[in-house]
Amino acid sequence: MIFVITLPGHEYTLQSFADGTFGCPVPDLRMISYDRILRQREVPRATYIFADIERLSPWELRLASELYRALRASGLRCLNNPAVAMARVELLLALKAAGINPFTVWRGDERPRPPRFPVFVRGEFDHAAPMPQTLSTQRQLDDALKGLQTLGIPLRGVLVVEICAKPYSASLYHKWGTYRIGDRMVVDHIGVESTWFVKYGDRAKLTDAAIEDERDAVFSNRFAAELMQAFEVGHIEFGRADHATVGRRQVVYEINTNPFLGPYRPDENPRRIETREHARRQLAAAFAAVDTQDGGLVAIQPTELLQRIQSLPAFAMTPRP
Repeated sequence: MIFVITLPGHEYTLQSFADGTFGCPVPDLRMISYDRILRQREVPRATYIFADIERLSPWELRLASELYRALRASGLRCLNNPAVAMARVELLLALKAAGINPFTVWRGDERPRPPRFPVFVRGEFDHAAPMPQTLSTQRQLDDALKGLQTLGIPLRGVLVVEICAKPYSASLYHKWGTYRIGDRMVVDHIGVESTWFVKYGDRAKLTDAAIEDERDAVFSNRFAAELMQAFEVGHIEFGRADHATVGRRQVVYEINTNPFLGPYRPDENPRRIETREHARRQLAAAFAAVDTQDGGLVAIQPTELLQRIQSLPAFAMTPRP
């Protein structure tokens, strides 16, 4: 059994495991919220994956770290230690320092003066942001930040990021998705769009060449070794890296610790059907490799902080210190 721990409202990401729509046999995987599991004195013997790391507030992150320690002390397998797993800003800075990424990031409330342009502005916790504006000068950046405040948007949580993208073909840009699940890496898909900010990818724009490139990358697990380095730098044992080939190397834009794996839907292209099915089988095998099969319940000894939280009413689950 595997439990994926998320914030309330974000349990949908792996619902395909629970409802049997993933497309191939999978382990018994269930979603549970931090609010719920933080109150429990005994839990099923299972593997626990700490997800939504980047969405946790500092106080929630502290509680999650205490829970991780308690579960590990009870002999349970856990992935993503909240005390060390990096969220977006820390990760991007660490990847730049490690020489993996050639670009960097600043916080908007630092009033940055980037040495290189273009840059763009985004929210630190945005996962469905629209196409951002390309900012080519310091004046444009200053105006953009001031404009956010004029609209009532605080600069805390706003990021300024160097644009790092190269055309994939004459008319397309691209982004790959590669998963880490425990010790296994799985190249899953390519997304292409006509703009440098590739978010979801447009299936209608996939060319025959891109489909063949995706097939080769998925079947050969092309980026496994290179991307494992990025996950190791970020101390992330479960998640999906969004990355692209820039200058003959992989640059990592983010690692999402609660990635969406929706229902399997056959592609219209027969070649891509084989690719998608192979990727799903590899993902299922990776989850099976971290599965805990022994049943029963395990008593956990809560830390002092968790004991305090468990004594509070349910509506006070995450009070601020």
